[in-house]
Amino acid sequence: MNDLPLEELVTNITHFFPDCSYWIFDMLNDPLLLLDEFGMILFMNDKARTFYGHSLEEAKQLHIAQLDLKITVSAQYLHTIRKSGDAGYIFLSTHKKKSNELVPIQIHARYITVHDKSIFALVIKDISVEKQLKQEFELISQMQKNMLPANYKNPLIEIRSIYRPYNYVSGDFFDFKWENNHILHGYIFDIMGHGLATAFNMSAIRVLLSQAFGQHIPLNEKLAWFNQQAISFIENDSFVAVLGFSFDFTTKQLTYSMAGINQFLFVNQNQSLVIQEPGIFAGLDKNAIYEQHTMSFFSGDIFYFMTDGLFELLSTPAESCPSGSAASYRWLCKAMRNPVRRDDISALCLYIK
Repeated sequence: MNDLPLEELVTNITHFFPDCSYWIFDMLNDPLLLLDEFGMILFMNDKARTFYGHSLEEAKQLHIAQLDLKITVSAQYLHTIRKSGDAGYIFLSTHKKKSNELVPIQIHARYITVHDKSIFALVIKDISVEKQLKQEFELISQMQKNMLPANYKNPLIEIRSIYRPYNYVSGDFFDFKWENNHILHGYIFDIMGHGLATAFNMSAIRVLLSQAFGQHIPLNEKLAWFNQQAISFIENDSFVAVLGFSFDFTTKQLTYSMAGINQFLFVNQNQSLVIQEPGIFAGLDKNAIYEQHTMSFFSGDIFYFMTDGLFELLSTPAESCPSGSAASYRWLCKAMRNPVRRDDISALCLYIK
């Protein structure tokens, strides 16, 4: 019976049962309240009586304002539902049970007319579990954000970041650290997915990449080692996109290696270029081999290492990115606000002084 539209259900039943024998509503799987035009409770079905702890006789003595703690003006409450039309009105509130327990709920309310009488039908959904899960996701999201490195600058370089999860839990992460005060190592990665499984994988991936970058081996071998280890921690239908880099400020050489994040944006005073190289995603092939590339850098150069969630939002060719640290950063931030966004967004923005 829950497959029937609520208005049709109430209208048909009250038509065939004009004496308001609402017992058939007890067959519904959700708590249902029927109110009169003033907000007094006409009926609670069996699920609602169980939920609130009231008998039907007790319920008929109650006004909706005695259950709904967020009602300030009951007339306005009912007016809003009345004006909602065929779409009905869905909103969140907090209701009080007979035991005085407070419960967060979602209400799907409809206004209907039966035999020239106004009826407000409210279907109630307990969202305690959903609210708790939301709070846990928010906590995980904040923990992820707290693990990211802060913006950084010294006489050699200035680093700013962009980080915008699509939902609460992000599959993106980045980090960097110095070696002997003249070599800057770093990486950015993107795990496929956005849910709790991604959050669990995130911890393992971070540890493995930290171990990989702690080894004194070439950058491409670091990614190869990481790939071999990561396969044991990644679900069969998932994978990781990674870009690793090292800036040597003694030789003025950038070394980079790509595994799924196969491009980055390079900007200087004369041009903007998308640097692209091949490299299979990590976590797919244990025997994958990764290439290593180098390029010189100079004062004023800017490097943007980003996940595809941002790269795909660039509505104009990346080569049209304006020069200058501030202008190019604003250009990327503008792209980030594109309404077609469907993915996490992360980027490391490195300005060579």
